Amino acid sequence: MIVRKPLRGRVEFAEYKDPGIKDYQGFPLIEALPEILDEMEAAKKIKILHKFDSNELILSPSRRKHCVERLSTFIIPLNTHLDIEQKMSIFIRKGYLSRNITNADNVRRMRYAMMHFKRPDIAELEKEKLNIPLPTSSGLGIIGISGAGKSSGISRILNIYPQIIVHEKYELNQLVWMKLDCPVTGTIKQLCLNFIHEISELMGGINYKDYEGFNTDELIRAMSSLALDHHLGVLVIDEIQYLNEVKSGGQALMLNFFNTLINTIGVPIVLIGTPKARHLFTQEFRNTKRITDQGSVDWDRLSKDKGDWETLLDYIWNHQWTLQKAELTPELEEAMYYETQGIPDLVIKIFKESQKRVIGKDELITTDVIHSVAQDQFKLLQPPLDALRSGKKDEMLKYLDIFMNYKPAQAITQEDKKIYANEYGIDLEEVINEQLQEKQLEEIINWLVSADFSEEVARGAAVETKTTDLYQWKRKAFQMASANQEKSSEKQSNTHVNEANAQATEADIKATGADTQITDANLQTTVASTKKAGFKPRGLLQVLESKEKNKNATLYQLIKKAGYVQDVRSRLGL
Repeated sequence: MIVRKPLRGRVEFAEYKDPGIKDYQGFPLIEALPEILDEMEAAKKIKILHKFDSNELILSPSRRKHCVERLSTFIIPLNTHLDIEQKMSIFIRKGYLSRNITNADNVRRMRYAMMHFKRPDIAELEKEKLNIPLPTSSGLGIIGISGAGKSSGISRILNIYPQIIVHEKYELNQLVWMKLDCPVTGTIKQLCLNFIHEISELMGGINYKDYEGFNTDELIRAMSSLALDHHLGVLVIDEIQYLNEVKSGGQALMLNFFNTLINTIGVPIVLIGTPKARHLFTQEFRNTKRITDQGSVDWDRLSKDKGDWETLLDYIWNHQWTLQKAELTPELEEAMYYETQGIPDLVIKIFKESQKRVIGKDELITTDVIHSVAQDQFKLLQPPLDALRSGKKDEMLKYLDIFMNYKPAQAITQEDKKIYANEYGIDLEEVINEQLQEKQLEEIINWLVSADFSEEVARGAAVETKTTDLYQWKRKAFQMASANQEKSSEKQSNTHVNEANAQATEADIKATGADTQITDANLQTTVASTKKAGFKPRGLLQVLESKEKNKNATLYQLIKKAGYVQDVRSRLGL
């Protein structure tokens, strides 16, 4: 793994602007952020694309080859970039909603978060008593193939925001974002140490060496405290596939670590990794939603029948430093896709090397040149590319860096099953099957709700009719939901009738004596009149006595049970 230096951004002084949304007004940490961008504005901010200078065509072949390398710095905004920018824009601001520095909310949240580590019982009591605002942060998982441009794209999106905002008015510094690469050791402890080191470099006032002897739990508390103290807006952790759950202490500790940042500390978190990292999200399926509240993004290779593929080629094709410009014909486009399989990084590399091969010679890119460059200079990539071309999943699963597998069951090997069975006591097949059924259950519930059934009726019907055949499950669930909805309507109708009867009965009881005390004479009169009406011969005195024994039952329920409330539907022959 190539260890990159932490990404660094710019520092700005706070200028408070109307955020344009009333929910964000009165929150200085939000009002100091750049304005919310629409898609066109975001694309301009993300894009790195130098205008082609035709005057460079008169340069010598050697110099023109240097110009070709400029393509490596290009970042072309595609739909995935814009999707992530929108998500990032939302949850950075959303995360600050529970941390308002103009009142005591922020202090109370900080106290609650730190108390949660030491005495969670007291923290929960204070949370209710002091009305501590709930965390409004969320998580985002980004799983993408190698060469898709994840790291460079995320860096450009983060750079839309200053990294540090100085609030002179409030005498504090706001750390808007921090991006870390997962450490080579793959442990949470080292990740925490890296975080503390980066905080010390960015904000100062911290001696990193003071924390080197801390254990993992102590480091998590220290990291959480620093994140709150410096008003961290979002933490981005790249190369998450290197996080080793065994060295870190197991899957539960890892997921709890991320959940602590999101749910307790209130710091939004972005996890970025290759498809190899997908298992980190599938080990505990029920907790995945908490880590990816803002949804997840699958950053896959480009499909040649989608607009992003055409956008990428259109942008780069104008940048040819050959003396003859090759028009982008269907044949050239097909050759590029065959040799790159839609992997953006490979598209740029083959396009660059194809130009270098013909500059000073034929000065024209052809399909033969593209094929020869791919075969000569990218030999090591041919096996995984052949696997992608074959479309055979068993072959593609050998190369999880570039194959986006959407079905965990297909990515899990027999060895994985043995490891999880022996070390964690987890039956992966059973867990995967549970996840599939839960997903189908939610699908059916949403489907029924969209058909105007109440959520209670929809959920009840979906659970009761559960079966392995999705089509049969839907059919049976719909039938049961229809029947239950009708029963519910009848029950409501009966309730209204019964309430009316109860009122009438209470009126009769009141008419025979006091509201709360009934004399024996009145009871006898009531019983006599009741017998004439055809009701069961049971005295109201017995009903009242049974009330003492059945404290959970209402007087009306006891009277009805004793037969004093008429069934209007049966009397009418319904």
